[in-house]
Amino acid sequence: MRCIVASAFLAAIALCPCSRALALSAHGFLEGAAGARLTDNPSQPKDATLGEGRLQVELTQEGPADSRLFFKADLIGDGVEERGDADLRELYLDLSPAQVLDIRAGRQILTWGTGDLIFINDLFPKDFVSFFIGRSLEYLKLGSDAVKFSLYPGPFSLDIVAVPHFTPSEIPKGERLSFFNPFANRIAASGESLSTRKPAATAENTELAFRLFRTFGSYEGAFYGFRGFFKEPAGIDPESRVAFHPKLSVYGASLRGPLLQGVASLEFGYYDSREDRTGRNPFVENSSLRYLLGYERELWTDLTVRVQYFLEQALDYGAYKATLSLGAPEKKEYRHLLFLRLTRLLRYQTVELSFIGFYGPSDRDGMAIPQVSYKITDRWSVSAGANIFFGTEGFTQFGQLDRDDNLYLRLRTTF
Repeated sequence: MRCIVASAFLAAIALCPCSRALALSAHGFLEGAAGARLTDNPSQPKDATLGEGRLQVELTQEGPADSRLFFKADLIGDGVEERGDADLRELYLDLSPAQVLDIRAGRQILTWGTGDLIFINDLFPKDFVSFFIGRSLEYLKLGSDAVKFSLYPGPFSLDIVAVPHFTPSEIPKGERLSFFNPFANRIAASGESLSTRKPAATAENTELAFRLFRTFGSYEGAFYGFRGFFKEPAGIDPESRVAFHPKLSVYGASLRGPLLQGVASLEFGYYDSREDRTGRNPFVENSSLRYLLGYERELWTDLTVRVQYFLEQALDYGAYKATLSLGAPEKKEYRHLLFLRLTRLLRYQTVELSFIGFYGPSDRDGMAIPQVSYKITDRWSVSAGANIFFGTEGFTQFGQLDRDDNLYLRLRTTF
């Protein structure tokens, strides 16, 4: 289906009589990537975690009256799964029917909030598998089939997003990485996978999100709202042994601006788990309060540091503990997560040394990503790094990946 859509788009541009008169730009890259485990993992028979050739094509067609058609797709040869694939990353139309209104319709990558790799009010789908095996960071975000309205009525700006077709986040399910099997209360064995059920594509299940924001001098403040579903399968059906995406509403706010020669940020979100508002359903995630503090500063030329502190407070925790099944893992009432990103540029900014680290004091788990990138020429670049996981409990976010440490290498040429 993705190939059909992509072919139709390219044919439409070629046949359109106005395409010769209006600007058409084309960009893309060709990339080879490889990755392998550093440790033996009994649940994963293959040592390779990444092995693919990837061609990305990006086309932009400028149209009349400030309209624009945008297309981005990847063709992939996957050596790990031994198959070829096409990934329609984005395909949307931009329109500006009025001076105070912009509309974007189609598959698009949506993002907002102040977090760096930690998300509170960004309730759009992510690909955590790509992130954990060493693909480029751009592949952490997945596209949503949506309509976005951007209004500029005065001192405030307003974004409204409608997503008719639910797109889940990609999480480890046993294909390349280990995962905790909630039905067996252990790390999944080789050959096991996680079955999930998505919300039906009905008008009632259309996800809605809004962001109201404005700047105050050098500061930007925003309010957020969301009504839809958990992007990760936060509920399980013990009878059918299927994980599902419970109903979710989120209300939040953020503030970002200069502080002490750097940039500070604050973000908050109230997660209303609409299928477990009393906390008495142990098979659905509780409602929670989530907080994120961040600070970024250039310590000296070409050396930047960013730190973040994330806190998640589960609500109705007493009711959750009272209904917890015997032998089931017990989640913490307060979950803390520390984040560090260091970036150092060398040799006239052609070499980049970076380090990303997560550490959860409450879950006693974490992840480290050291990476070096070298821009060989204006077109050629190479990146190498590692994903290192640790944890004492198999049911935590990083603990389930404790035996999935891997190295990766990517070589890319752009055009």
